[in-house]
Amino acid sequence: MRILQLNLNHCRSAQDLLSQTVRELGINVAIVCDQYKNPGPHYTWIADSNRQAVIWVRGGLPVQDRPSRPLSFFTWARVSDVYIFSVYAPPRLSITEFSSLLTNMMEEAQDKRPLLVILLDAFSVLDVVLLNTGRTSTFTGPQGSSIIDLSFASDSLTPRVAGW
Repeated sequence: MRILQLNLNHCRSAQDLLSQTVRELGINVAIVCDQYKNPGPHYTWIADSNRQAVIWVRGGLPVQDRPSRPLSFFTWARVSDVYIFSVYAPPRLSITEFSSLLTNMMEEAQDKRPLLVILLDAFSVLDVVLLNTGRTSTFTGPQGSSIIDLSFASDSLTPRVAGW
């Protein structure tokens, strides 16, 4: 499955270019945020209630499951037995709203495996970079281990925290 992620910045031309790009590159799933508009009914276009987070499934892949109702600032779809989440956390959200969004998304994802979560724009205005670079697990449970704790820092601080 080929996946592309993109912020359309509510731009019609960008959305038109997305359509062309996914055809040319053979993209099966596009994770989109800040779309221009929902396309016609012949598209498999799963959007959140705010029309900010979208999953566009194409290329004949069936959507095996999806939310029964639109969710706020995130959506999901089960495609090729993988649960794909598109989450858009705009910078205008307060800390309380952002925490609520993450809590709601985690509750929705609780029993969905295997899982791919794409969180868009949450940190873009903060000008931070991901510090986690190793392969050391931060969580170990009955079904295995994973790196679930992510740490971010301002770009200017990264030399001081090398080897995170």
